[in-house]
Amino acid sequence: MQIFHVFLLFLCYSFIGWAWETALCSTREKRFINRGFLYGPLCPVYGFGGLLIMYLLKPWAHTWIPLFLASMVITSILEYLTSWGMEKLFHARWWDYSSHKFNLNGRIYLGGAFFFGIMGTTVMHFVHPYLVNFLVSLPNAVVTGLAISLGVVLAVDFAFTLRNLVDFASYMTKLRSFVETLRERYATESWYQESSLSELFERIKERIEEGKLKADANLLETMEALKNRQRRHYSFAKRFPSMRSEKFRLGIENLKQQVREEIRQRREERKNKKHNKTIKK
Repeated sequence: MQIFHVFLLFLCYSFIGWAWETALCSTREKRFINRGFLYGPLCPVYGFGGLLIMYLLKPWAHTWIPLFLASMVITSILEYLTSWGMEKLFHARWWDYSSHKFNLNGRIYLGGAFFFGIMGTTVMHFVHPYLVNFLVSLPNAVVTGLAISLGVVLAVDFAFTLRNLVDFASYMTKLRSFVETLRERYATESWYQESSLSELFERIKERIEEGKLKADANLLETMEALKNRQRRHYSFAKRFPSMRSEKFRLGIENLKQQVREEIRQRREERKNKKHNKTIKK
């Protein structure tokens, strides 16, 4: 197979992984979740995992138990390394299995590994051969054009995603530093609480407006800027409800709280609309 065929296989397995993750998480959270870091419908970790299984485990392609066990091991190692690498780069753990039984540092767990084993075995036996035959049957010009076109789209998507991830880490760092400044100023005050940063910001703003705190234009501007910038990163909290971070704990919890509040409001609005329609009938 040409390199372009392999790349298209990578995209196919990335899409399959995205579809599975989106369906699973949407069902669990009872709302649509566009799972994954990229804007497009792809989870690259599944693409890499699929290629590793299809090519590293090719000698066991006609087996069942050995293929199943090897798929479990390979995909679990890949998921663990991905979780570890993302946390080192951006100081946040994007998924956390600490609440699951038989987990390893919250990065992987036995149930997930078992599913990956089943998925790898099923795809190797029933999907991969037909997918390869289909791609090979296409004219080389079509394969080349399709791979290059999708590659450009993926590169642009990845660039935007990387920019947002870097901005996310930068925002969390500034928010953490600002909260430390507030703590130094007001921690001894009875009204000061860090349980909700949004409520804390509003409390400080109200006290300044009421004259109970000394007016500080820079303080208000910083709070407003951080609040506005926060909206850019809602998508991360929406896509990864279990994300957490030791370094950015307050910031991430605040994001998740805002997302929960937004979801609650939308559900309430839908409920009211249904109620109003029922009354009109």
